[in-house]
Amino acid sequence: MFPPGDSRLSLLNRAARPNPYVTIGGRTYKGVDNGRADVLVPVDDPSISPAARAERQQAVTRALFMADHPLGSAAYAVATLANASPRTRNAALMGGSAADAALLGSAPWLAGTRAGPTPKQPGLAPPFIKQPEVRYGQPTTLGQATRVMATLTAPMLAFGTKADRRQTPPGWQGNGDKFKEARGHLLAKQLGGSGRDPRNLVTLTQTPSNSPQMRDLENGVRRRVQAGEVIEYSAMPLYVPGALPPARILLSALGSRGAPIARIVENPAGRRR
Repeated sequence: MFPPGDSRLSLLNRAARPNPYVTIGGRTYKGVDNGRADVLVPVDDPSISPAARAERQQAVTRALFMADHPLGSAAYAVATLANASPRTRNAALMGGSAADAALLGSAPWLAGTRAGPTPKQPGLAPPFIKQPEVRYGQPTTLGQATRVMATLTAPMLAFGTKADRRQTPPGWQGNGDKFKEARGHLLAKQLGGSGRDPRNLVTLTQTPSNSPQMRDLENGVRRRVQAGEVIEYSAMPLYVPGALPPARILLSALGSRGAPIARIVENPAGRRR
């Protein structure tokens, strides 16, 4: 569990998650839903060292914990913004996660959580490149995006797409040039984010919110991922009553090598009445 070595956090898990990985004959496979059935896809890459693979698996474990505890993850990001010590950041995560458990109980937070019968026994499939998992929060009743979390690895960066001009995130006024607005990605295109999924788009003031403030942090994260680091990335819009665009975006990045970073980006479009 996250943080490593602190078993107390295991008490805060609301639901057990199935392990998507299985080892057969010394080879590791991941269970993947191909739309018709669950299949096993080889994930061992001979170009990845055992240490890097262990880093990646640890990062996925941490991402699962933080995805299950959004208040804990947000508390950790705020503590990071305050330049708190690692011990204080971990305490903030634990405190926020306890609040999650108290307020949310066992209700699923993330889109895509499914209940049902035990899945079929996976079959074997040829290897292919698959984008690492991206997790979305459930949109609000007004259609506002609420959060994106992703475990970033270098292959994922190629999957990003530009914002679809047919998308109209809540608060969009119809002309980005006229109103100096952007269909802003929560998970940036350069980090593998989709420009077609409305759960990943919000109305942002183009300058300075979308660029340079979000862009500069995203540039730094991309460089670290390209260098082989595994990074757990989170973007959380923060809303105020009476406005459809977010007033702020809370960004955080927790890497497998470097220090965690976090930033709050102000969005003037979210203060428009």
